[in-house]
Amino acid sequence: MSIIARELTKAEEAEIIRLKEEGEVMLQTDGTPEERVAKIAEYIKNTSPDLDLAEELGYVLGSLYGEAVREKYNWKWLFVSENDLEGYAITSKDYGYTFMVHDYFMQVIVQNKPDNSMVLFELMTDMTGNRNGFRMIG
Repeated sequence: MSIIARELTKAEEAEIIRLKEEGEVMLQTDGTPEERVAKIAEYIKNTSPDLDLAEELGYVLGSLYGEAVREKYNWKWLFVSENDLEGYAITSKDYGYTFMVHDYFMQVIVQNKPDNSMVLFELMTDMTGNRNGFRMIG
């Protein structure tokens, strides 16, 4: 049950920024990280996204959210794989915690899971974890 992580390529970083910007246009926000996270939570609460678009929305919302976390808390994007789960994750300093945000938002949309992204965002200020622990959250 070991986690393998790698840095993102320049192309992957550019795609995350492109998706973040798409999310800013979609949700009409380019404000502070807190404002962007609030807009995401409002969107999830007040809309019924098309399930056929769940993957695309997961990447857009996850990139917007992950960039808010990166800007606010200095977390870092990595590509993470653990067993059969792999994807882009926003990871705390010293890699104590990792959050696969795209997968999280896809699950919220497809499985109609409760969205706890606002609460998680507020708790991240105190999340450090064990160095290289890669404890999954979300």
